[in-house]
Amino acid sequence: MKIICTLVSIVGFVFSIQAAEAQLLFGDRLGEAHYQGDDTKIIMQVSTDMLRSAPDGETRSWSNPQTGHHGDITVIRTYNMKSLPCRDTRVVGILGDKKVVYTIPLCQVKDGSWKVAAH
Repeated sequence: MKIICTLVSIVGFVFSIQAAEAQLLFGDRLGEAHYQGDDTKIIMQVSTDMLRSAPDGETRSWSNPQTGHHGDITVIRTYNMKSLPCRDTRVVGILGDKKVVYTIPLCQVKDGSWKVAAH
């Protein structure tokens, strides 16, 4: 329930595929209490490439040897909404004794940036 409330609170964020993507996916409201060190940087590197080119169903792992945190990212599906290319992505984080799982629908707008889709 807490994860759902958190996702609802970030729906208005707009972000570029480079810097703000990490803040959207793992930043202030969603991840700051859980992710540490370079966790978000590592996850951003994996997810940025996946949004651009991974086929649906592909899963890639991420791991931070500094924190011991790890998990995976899966592109669930690709679709068009209002003529925009969109992708649903599931992110799993194993953060010590916590498991964080969420799905975020993202659509790419004309300038190449991605924003959370309102389904």
